[in-house]
Amino acid sequence: MAIYKDSEHMYEILGKLWNHVIRETEFGPKLKEYGITYKFVVSDPKGYLFITPDQVVTGDEANRDAVITMELSGETIHNFWLNKVNLPVALATRKIKSKGPIPKVLKILPYLKPMFELYPSYCKYYDLPM
Repeated sequence: MAIYKDSEHMYEILGKLWNHVIRETEFGPKLKEYGITYKFVVSDPKGYLFITPDQVVTGDEANRDAVITMELSGETIHNFWLNKVNLPVALATRKIKSKGPIPKVLKILPYLKPMFELYPSYCKYYDLPM
C-alpha cells in the first residue's frame, strides 16, 4: 500500500519534518557531535533523503555517500515514525537494511523522539493513514 502519493509528496512531508527536527531540537547538534549523516533510500515511492546536521537534501542529489544508509519502503518509514516499527527487529528481519555503524544508529535514536511526537500531526495535516 503506497502511503505517499509520489516522491514529491514524500519529500514535502519528510523534508519539512526533518528540517524542523534538525533545526529546532537537539537532533541536529547531536548529528554534528557524533559525526553522522544519513541517507534514506526509499522504495514505493522511489526516492532519496540525505540528512546532515544542517540540512535535508531530497531527490537524486541526495543519492550520495553517508555515514549511515537506511533502505526501506515508504510504508515502513511511515510506520516507523508512527512508532509502529521496532528498529532492532526491523533491522534483524531486513525490513530496514542498514549500512554503517549500528552503534551510531542506536546512539542517536533517543534524539529522534521529537519526530515520533510530530509525525502524527503531519499525518493529520496531509491526510495520511494512521
